[in-house]
Amino acid sequence: MDKVKSIGEKLLRGLRSVIPMAGDSRREWIRKLAFLLALTVFLCSGYYLIDEVWLQPRYTQEVTHSLRDLYTKGEEPSADTDEDELPVVFPEGMDPSFEPLYRRNQDVTGWLTFKADADGTAEDLFGGAIDNPVVQAEDNDYYLYRDFLGKDDKAGTLFMDYRNNLLKLSEERNVIIYGHNLNSKLMFSRFNWLVSGKVERARMLSTLTLDTLYGEKITYKVFAVMVVDADATGNAAFDYIRTEFRTDAAFETFVEKIRARSLYDFGDVDVLPTDQVLTLSTCGTKRDTTLKNSRTVIVARRLREDEAATVDATKTVLNEDVLMPKAWYINKELALPEEYQ
Repeated sequence: MDKVKSIGEKLLRGLRSVIPMAGDSRREWIRKLAFLLALTVFLCSGYYLIDEVWLQPRYTQEVTHSLRDLYTKGEEPSADTDEDELPVVFPEGMDPSFEPLYRRNQDVTGWLTFKADADGTAEDLFGGAIDNPVVQAEDNDYYLYRDFLGKDDKAGTLFMDYRNNLLKLSEERNVIIYGHNLNSKLMFSRFNWLVSGKVERARMLSTLTLDTLYGEKITYKVFAVMVVDADATGNAAFDYIRTEFRTDAAFETFVEKIRARSLYDFGDVDVLPTDQVLTLSTCGTKRDTTLKNSRTVIVARRLREDEAATVDATKTVLNEDVLMPKAWYINKELALPEEYQ
């Protein structure tokens, strides 16, 4: 009993040493309040780090893995189906492999897989995986912070630009998919590893595959990696997410501007005025780009009929004349190129 009493007294003394009490001097009040404030900040920061680095990424990965299993393995019919539940009406022409995903979210448009080479696995890209479902909403905001199931998630979901027409995807000139840049390295985060200018990383970029809801299995060859300033205006701005081009010549000019801004020259991948490109966009970091609001962008060209899905990585080299965003030159106190004068 005495031992319990002793512990209680020690605990009470400990609390009194940090909690403002009646009779404390003004100096003691300030000291204790400062301690409690520091403790609160510490605990909140700790929770944020645990949530940001472990809890949220783990949840996101579990959801993605379960969806991947549904897509690749399908699901057995459930005997527990509610008879009053309205059956899901699948769109005409939908690929059966998407049925399990479509039952859970009618916004699904496809599945994106990025490989280091044609025979590689999704785990090859800088030690991580880009093997995710793609959705599409009526705007480009809905899935920024929602997962595939519609629940709040800082990682969001890979989503296709709302302007792209899934029913006529083969006719689109620029198909755009957005994904977050996260501390957990999920979604499109690993693309920022390419901003370093290390050509060996760029040489890992070969092909990626977009399986669409309507059965198209489209392979693309990467031909550009660029940094874009999202805050740029006037002649410094570059609208890389435009989806409409009136002529093949306008599209060709668009591709030329992309190549000029690419950190690397992908010498084995050409682009014709009649081709389609796929643009993958994620946020950059100021540490890597010096820009407050940058985008790291991967652009790939659709594989043509009867073309081999291989890329000669030895022909990928640094672009010695790369055109960086105007603010990049200003931040580094460098002379501006003619394009910005």
